Amino acid sequence: MRKLPFILLAFLALIAQAKERLRVCYDNWPPYASYDNQSGHHGITVDIIRQIYGAMGFALLFQSGTQTRCLQAANEGKIDVMLFADRQTLPKWSFTTTPTEYWLVAAWVQEGSPLQNFESLNQFARTRVGIVRNYVYPQQIGEFKEWDEIDMTDPMDGLRQLSAKRIDVMFDDLIWVEGVRKEQQLKIRMLEPIVETMPQYHAVRPELAAKVAAFDREVQRQIKSGEMEQRYRATLGLSFDAIRRHDLKNLR
Repeated sequence: MRKLPFILLAFLALIAQAKERLRVCYDNWPPYASYDNQSGHHGITVDIIRQIYGAMGFALLFQSGTQTRCLQAANEGKIDVMLFADRQTLPKWSFTTTPTEYWLVAAWVQEGSPLQNFESLNQFARTRVGIVRNYVYPQQIGEFKEWDEIDMTDPMDGLRQLSAKRIDVMFDDLIWVEGVRKEQQLKIRMLEPIVETMPQYHAVRPELAAKVAAFDREVQRQIKSGEMEQRYRATLGLSFDAIRRHDLKNLR
């Protein structure tokens, strides 16, 4: 009888090994997907895809890297899923159609800026704007040309330059930048309301295209049932329904 627990553990291990594995790569983006030694891979998106793909019988193996490294791994056949991917860079892969997260693009200005609220991009005409080289910005930002673009290779560098008054504005994520602002004690602040909500999608290798439709159906069910709203409210204090409706004044 004393051997039964060991037999049971071995049996469970075999079951786990029998599951098809999905190798998932993502660019570190808290609170959606990030890694640290204490919590491992965690975040809203990590929890969602663990739940949904786990129910499909998949075991998920996560790896955190830059978008460039994830894209390289995708092209080399080393991963199965890339989070927060762009269709232009993986044209042959299948993409989700129902977002589980949005890029909440806000205008961040110097702490002493005379601007109090975001009204339009015309507020920033003839100002110095930090533009991150590999970002895919919302259309209205990408097409605006009435400012002086300062090329940035790293968003952190841009935020530090903003704090040091070398540039006048940066357009970046509401939640991530707020965390960085507090941690780095940057002298910057956000203009409300935010500028844009930009849906993010996940890319899945072509052989798993059928699984994408099943994933989308489950996400749609969670949205309809209110589960996604509860998840966002509990974790971020934001309304998922307001975000997806582009209701920028009622996110909180």
